[in-house]
Amino acid sequence: MRLTDLPIPAAATQILTQSGITQLYPPQQAAVEAGLLTGKNLVLATPTASGKTLTAELAILKALTQGKKAVYIVPLRALAYEKSVEFKRWEKLGYRIRLETGDLDSKHLPDKPQYDILVATAEKCDSILRSKPDWFRGIGLLVLDEIHLIATDRGPVYEILASKIRGIYPDVHILGLSATIGNGPELANWLNAKLVESNWRPIQLTEKVEVGDTDTGLKDAVKKNLAEGGQALVFVNSRKSAEATAEQIAKTLKLPEDPRREKLAEKIEAAINPPTKQCHRLAQTARNGTAFHHAGLINTQRTLIEDAFKDGTLPVLTATPTLAAGVNLPSRTVIIRDIKRYTDEGLTYIPVLEYKQMAGRAGRPKYDPEGRVVTLARNIDEAEYIIERYVNGTPEPILSQLGVRPTLRFHLLASIASRFTRTPEAVLEFFRQTFFGHQYGMTEELSALLTEITGELVEWGFVTREGRFLTPTPLGERISELYIDPLTAHKYQTLLTKAEETPNVTAIGLLEALCDATEITKLHVKPHEESPLWTEAYAVEEQLLRNISGFDLDWEFLPRFKTACLFSEWIQEKTEDEIMEKYSVAPGQLYQRLENLQWLAYAATEISRLLKHKKTQPKIKALETQIKYGVAEDLLPLVQLKGIGRVRARKLYAAGLKTPHALKKQPRLTTQILGPKTAEDVLKQLE
Repeated sequence: MRLTDLPIPAAATQILTQSGITQLYPPQQAAVEAGLLTGKNLVLATPTASGKTLTAELAILKALTQGKKAVYIVPLRALAYEKSVEFKRWEKLGYRIRLETGDLDSKHLPDKPQYDILVATAEKCDSILRSKPDWFRGIGLLVLDEIHLIATDRGPVYEILASKIRGIYPDVHILGLSATIGNGPELANWLNAKLVESNWRPIQLTEKVEVGDTDTGLKDAVKKNLAEGGQALVFVNSRKSAEATAEQIAKTLKLPEDPRREKLAEKIEAAINPPTKQCHRLAQTARNGTAFHHAGLINTQRTLIEDAFKDGTLPVLTATPTLAAGVNLPSRTVIIRDIKRYTDEGLTYIPVLEYKQMAGRAGRPKYDPEGRVVTLARNIDEAEYIIERYVNGTPEPILSQLGVRPTLRFHLLASIASRFTRTPEAVLEFFRQTFFGHQYGMTEELSALLTEITGELVEWGFVTREGRFLTPTPLGERISELYIDPLTAHKYQTLLTKAEETPNVTAIGLLEALCDATEITKLHVKPHEESPLWTEAYAVEEQLLRNISGFDLDWEFLPRFKTACLFSEWIQEKTEDEIMEKYSVAPGQLYQRLENLQWLAYAATEISRLLKHKKTQPKIKALETQIKYGVAEDLLPLVQLKGIGRVRARKLYAAGLKTPHALKKQPRLTTQILGPKTAEDVLKQLE
């Protein structure tokens, strides 16, 4: 089927033709024939690189030409950015593309949306729906990319979004996209959609299993691929393995020096000031042509590595499986060294879904004659198992993760606060419409649990009962907008009220309180750490907002206190390297934790404001800024100037320049410390 056969504007056809697209792939044609452009709901389950994004764009164009808006949901910020860049080509037709991925408090967004195509993460879209439901007025299409993620801990947001939008706008067209769905008919049935499945790929995929020593097999596979002019993407099961494997491959390959890789290494080291040991290690592997990629890298470094692999600067990349679920990063050859990974149950085989996602990265359309997947096995028995379960197997069925207490509590308050459900009966009906309800039905246990949670929300002051009607309180409404667990908010109410009554509230006391949240992953406490941590806790007992000597102290206190100590060291200006050395938390993971904590500090500030706390609110607000910049309180006036981070601020302070006014009064000394360009930019801000 040619583009010119489709009922889309000629100008759109021209734009696609200029991109080299003139004919539809078979799965795209199947989607059109199934009703993609006639308002039918579809679930498209086809391999990576089979053209799912273009299929979505065709549906988007159809909605836009009918005067409707389109909303495109993705799981990751990086993916959202990638899609928004792709969709910018439609700006030539006068359509407005809007990207929303950040701040989860959407209350401050404009009342009237300025978009035709909205690209957003699932959480951000849910946040907007809570605070600014009018943003979705006129929506004609909802695209749920990577819809198989319903089976993960982030999945409930997907099904809640789909259920709410379908409830508010019954005529909206739903398009679900996935490369791997084990129970496609069930998922399609929930969405009242037609399932379009295909195994077609633009280039052939060859999957094989090699037996023997995995290290030797890995090096041989990489060398063979590079000799043929291809790149290799190597999947291993841990952060440490990714780093060590990249170094081992580099020693084997001994690639010649490349000025492009030297520039890449310099950018990697400049991403953190001062550079960490991990920065130096990553930079050296990049120089050698075999970099690593995992969650411990900061976003800037991950982007540098991804871009360098895409443009061929890096011939080899070792990665953890998280990369397979991320941005589009294909390679001629994918080598799966580890078919097992560490879980709470020990070393276990990965899900088939995960294998299919990794294998799907093999082969670059237009560049590679084929895509190759090589999985390494230790013996014949394991090789046979891998072939049967993974190569010839089908992914596990997608199972909803909505039906657990914290998740139900989170979305139940939101449904009441947004006036989507106003009675207990409406609550039950809403959850019956979710994928969880579709799979398991409204059981007596679920009904009783929802009733119990509703009672908690009333008891905590977030919801009131007026006859048979459920009404949010101002506090409950704001907590829903803040996108935090109501239990976290309830704990904050108690602890912040205690803080208001405490004469001298300190940072460690507030940090320990902020860490009492379901959103915070606590650090693991090893047996040999328990005694020193208790000693440290008792030394600051008077500063904490709870009695740690009582019998009612919860079992999570020590992991929570250790986590608070990490954050305390951050605002005492310990470097990323020092924190990694002491707590085994890599910079990328540290920054993710800090982003989360900063959000919780903002939420706590808002709760404190609503509780009319005159003393505590400004203290938490200041702490929020300390967390953002990683500084002690004395540097707060300086770091709020653009271009001055924690390192420069401390140098200025040590030189006696303690305030913006001092910088303005002593421009020569300011220039001496900051350098001419930075000083010029800073001083301009003070004019």
